[in-house]
Amino acid sequence: MIALERLPAGVPAKYRGAGLKIAMATLLKAFYANAGVVPFNQQKSLQIWSGAKPNLKLESHDKCAYCEAPTAAVTFGDVEHFRPKSNYWWLAFCYDNYAYACQMCNQAFKGDAFEIRGPKITTPVPLPAKRPAKAVLERLVAQLCPDPATSTKASLQALWKGEKASLPHPYLELPESLLAWKVDEINQEVTIVPVPGSSASKVAVKACEKMLGLNREELKRMRFPQYDRVFSLALVVQEARTEAVRQQARTRLAIAARDDQPFAGMTRYFLRQWGVLE
Repeated sequence: MIALERLPAGVPAKYRGAGLKIAMATLLKAFYANAGVVPFNQQKSLQIWSGAKPNLKLESHDKCAYCEAPTAAVTFGDVEHFRPKSNYWWLAFCYDNYAYACQMCNQAFKGDAFEIRGPKITTPVPLPAKRPAKAVLERLVAQLCPDPATSTKASLQALWKGEKASLPHPYLELPESLLAWKVDEINQEVTIVPVPGSSASKVAVKACEKMLGLNREELKRMRFPQYDRVFSLALVVQEARTEAVRQQARTRLAIAARDDQPFAGMTRYFLRQWGVLE
């Protein structure tokens, strides 16, 4: 898992500005019509998040935002709600609550799971027990969900940090600072492990294992060829006789460490350990 950046220019109109208000009005009406339980699985009009997929896919470089495997090589990619819509219904159409995730991470593991160590957030404004008049409803619509056209990383962090989510948020945190890696040469596997001495890392790794399956056998084996390749190139950098050969290896390592490459977080971790990458 690596840090990701939003691409505001590509956010579809339905998730920002006037489009977001229309979507939120539909959501709020469904909330009141169904006694506070939004029937996402029953109403097509409430299933509008798929339109966010193309831009989310660009933001995460055609990889799962969590396991960093190319989705074409693992399973199809989903629009994943970081905070599950089942428990955070007012964030169901929140673009800043979305991530692009493979179906293994999203469906086979995460689902509706979301562990926190602080108090659960509630709607940003109190909601009347019964559906209010049109003018009040419109005010609520404008206040319930962050608008990606105006929200910032700092404002989102301030809004959600009190929950102390166990799982790292790839858009709001630096996941690489929380994850270390261990190689098993015999079984040819690479496993995520906690950073020594870091309690925050222990929490994050446990959440990644439990909620995303980031140490599932298939992933551990899939990472090894990438590790083996960069290990070989690092040896060339350190031991090659000519500068031309060493430079060629450095160039290939720089490519392997780019955000758009598979398992970039793991790659960069080992290159730093070996003193090849600052």
